[in-house]
Amino acid sequence: MVVVQGHWRGNKRGGSRGGHGPRRPQYKDDDTEMTGSREKNRRQDQYKRRGGRPHVNNTNNRMGWYKAMIKDGVNYDRQEVLENIRSLVHEPFIPVLYEVEGRSLVFYLEDNGPAVQAISEISRRLTMSNGDKLTIFFNRSPPPNRPLTQAQQEKVMQVMSAHYSPEMKRLDLKNFHNDTTLVKESIFCPLYRQPNMQIVVNIIMEHIPHVEEIDLSHNKITCLDELERLMSSCVNLHRLSLKKNKLTSPDSLDKLSGMQITDLTLEDNPLCDRFRDTESYISAVRKRFPKVLYLDGQELPKPIGFEVDEEVTKIPKSIPTYFVEPNAQNLVTVFLQEYYKIFDATDRLKLQEAYSQHALLSLSCNFPESGPGARFTSLYNAENRNLKKITNNERRYKLVVQGRNNIGKFLSSLPQTNHDLMSFEVDVPLAEANLMVVVVSGVYSQIADRNPPIRSFKRTMIIIPEGNGYCITNEQLYLTNATVDQIKKAFKEPPAKDPQPVAVPNVEAQQKETMVLKFSEASGMLPCYSLQCLEENGWDFDKAAAVFTKLKAENKIPPEYFPPSQP
Repeated sequence: MVVVQGHWRGNKRGGSRGGHGPRRPQYKDDDTEMTGSREKNRRQDQYKRRGGRPHVNNTNNRMGWYKAMIKDGVNYDRQEVLENIRSLVHEPFIPVLYEVEGRSLVFYLEDNGPAVQAISEISRRLTMSNGDKLTIFFNRSPPPNRPLTQAQQEKVMQVMSAHYSPEMKRLDLKNFHNDTTLVKESIFCPLYRQPNMQIVVNIIMEHIPHVEEIDLSHNKITCLDELERLMSSCVNLHRLSLKKNKLTSPDSLDKLSGMQITDLTLEDNPLCDRFRDTESYISAVRKRFPKVLYLDGQELPKPIGFEVDEEVTKIPKSIPTYFVEPNAQNLVTVFLQEYYKIFDATDRLKLQEAYSQHALLSLSCNFPESGPGARFTSLYNAENRNLKKITNNERRYKLVVQGRNNIGKFLSSLPQTNHDLMSFEVDVPLAEANLMVVVVSGVYSQIADRNPPIRSFKRTMIIIPEGNGYCITNEQLYLTNATVDQIKKAFKEPPAKDPQPVAVPNVEAQQKETMVLKFSEASGMLPCYSLQCLEENGWDFDKAAAVFTKLKAENKIPPEYFPPSQP
């Protein structure tokens, strides 16, 4: 096929622009059979269009965006129009926000001058099935700016899920706003816009905080403020690609300084041209990311300095529970079992007996404001004393629940729950005669009509002796959504273990608690030391009493083993 070129005048007298006119599109000559308007369009494309230059407004615009308008396009099937354009234009292009505007069909093209030129040249030659010819013209335009609806945010989350590799723990957000699924759904989510990056970062923090690699290349990002929030949540993030963005200054990297990045890609950013040589570039990066080993795909040489090699140290093995005083373990375990047995029942008012008369309690929670994670959170948010969200001092004061009776009513007002006791992790960092600090965390299921959400909680209790037992005098309860790993492990039966021989009689926990209280009442000692005495004597009440009587007569029992009021 011979394509007849149009006549293009030069911009100088006696010659053409640069010796050659703008390149007209070359259309493939093949024997594929075409029907209807596409066949007519192909035949007509062999001849030049009369009427002068294509409808392109050459106004300067640094972002390189064009807005296409198809006159009276509302009269035709959108998909047919797009297919007919593609049948004549072989320059690849992605129509952003292809939609109806008035009586026209419109879409945007980003950084694609060749496609703009090619589409403009088929204006008034593109023939529809009814014989109408379409008029298409372009104007330079700022990038479209559309806030994402709730439904679109959920679609973005689905697309991110499809771009995440659980095996490699890698999230691919390269050229994200041109993702085929988002384009098909007419969703425009450029990550150089702060609200969109905020949505994406929230999704990462909530659903994949264990991510190890993120590719953010080809997104025209100019600012890293939102990414700074990943520092506290994504502690395993070691590989980050910011290739081909719009970062102009090395100072923009300061927001991420302190991240444990070992593999960083910054090439094709304007900031790379700010350095006089490779050494100064590497030095500036290492200043902010001391652990970096690979930069722009190249392994870095070992830094020269006077420091000695760090000794290889092993991190202590993580354990689920810690008791600074082993004798407190049984007492705390029994207390928590009884507490959550009542908490998960329908009548929580009985829990007020577990608190001192002037006890204090506050609830702090952190739930997303929208999306699936925000379901069934209204009751919690109404009493939320999160100091990052509540700045009014009077409001902060009112949100502290004061007094035993008020605490009972407050706990009764919270949604019904079912706690997974096997998920509990308990720490007792302080266990003195007159004060004990208990920190317990785990997950629970919030009772709901459908799809009950799994939440994560952390309770910090200050416990003091009262009478012959203990009670809570101060408590802070923190709630948030469970992580992906917590949800996977929640409410799973523990693996069966081989029975182990026990040296002490098999006394049930409730019986032990009763014995401790009776021994404390009879001896006058605090419950924790009564527990110690019983354990050391094999839970033989009479033997423990005899030992106590003997040691007391010999004045060998320290005074702190007794309540402060007892002489």
